[in-house]
Amino acid sequence: MLAIEGLTRRFGEFVAVDGVDLEIPAGQMVGVIGRSGAGKSTLIRTVNGLERPTRGTVTVDGVEITALDAARLRVERRKIGMIFQHFNLVSSRTVFDNVALPLEFAGVDRKAIAATVEPLLELVGLSDKRARHPVELSGGQKQRVGIARALATRPKVLLSDEATSALDPETTRSILALLRQVNRELGVTILLITHEMEVVKEICDRVGVIDAGRIIEEGPTYDVITRPSTATARSFLGTLTGRALPAGLAERLLPSREGASRAVLRLLFTGDLAEEPTIARLSRRFGTDVAILQAQVDEIAGRPFGSITVALDAAHADGEGLDAFLAEAGVAVERIGHVA
Repeated sequence: MLAIEGLTRRFGEFVAVDGVDLEIPAGQMVGVIGRSGAGKSTLIRTVNGLERPTRGTVTVDGVEITALDAARLRVERRKIGMIFQHFNLVSSRTVFDNVALPLEFAGVDRKAIAATVEPLLELVGLSDKRARHPVELSGGQKQRVGIARALATRPKVLLSDEATSALDPETTRSILALLRQVNRELGVTILLITHEMEVVKEICDRVGVIDAGRIIEEGPTYDVITRPSTATARSFLGTLTGRALPAGLAERLLPSREGASRAVLRLLFTGDLAEEPTIARLSRRFGTDVAILQAQVDEIAGRPFGSITVALDAAHADGEGLDAFLAEAGVAVERIGHVA
């Protein structure tokens, strides 16, 4: 549904997007996550034609957006809905009229507009607010209006530019649930740009990590979050998966066993293994105490994942038997260092 190939956007000497390749199958929800300044917003503005790329192509539903003139781009852009971070509602118009706005621009008659807008207001749960103005709405309600407006032209692709970053956690969850509903019921392909890791973990089928304008990792959400392959991604996603060490422990960590009596290991549990009593079995098997320094069990993309940082006697940790035991249990291990 959406193919981005070799996409580059320069502003003078500054390269905001640098050779991005990304394919999004029809009906999927894909997130691009990165820190502020990584190039996320420039990428999404290039996808919908608000920015012209310096190099590369964007193809939506078989049409190369980047090759169109202004007139044809306006027509094709109706296939692409856009949800903005700060809602961008017209304060003088009612909820109904805000949703109807793109249809009015397209020259749709009033009767057809009503037939489109009313079901959308029901979908986003705002039928009873149709005559209200934006000033009378909460932040979550304003974003629901923005989502309904983005769907008014029946787009095949929906772009979300930090759509939940201005909302509180509870409202964010309700908006994410609505986006998943839109994806499943209407079959709309969704590309989310965000710096919020919880957003990606909650609803995305696939995720790409962007850094300095480049996609440095991309794949199924569960795989990228639980097994990041680059140092940047591990650092960025660390708080989500329990990889970020407590500051006190990080300060005490030593690179080698010299002068230390305990080894620090991070044990990673995926799937059903996240619910197994592996630590208790390890302690019994080797007859050693195991101190749990940090632990997190969570659900990512609908699948359980656990990360436990432990300290145990260095002699047991360095022995051959431990690795064999963990491999047999299906647990991945990362050797972090040693502590006194």
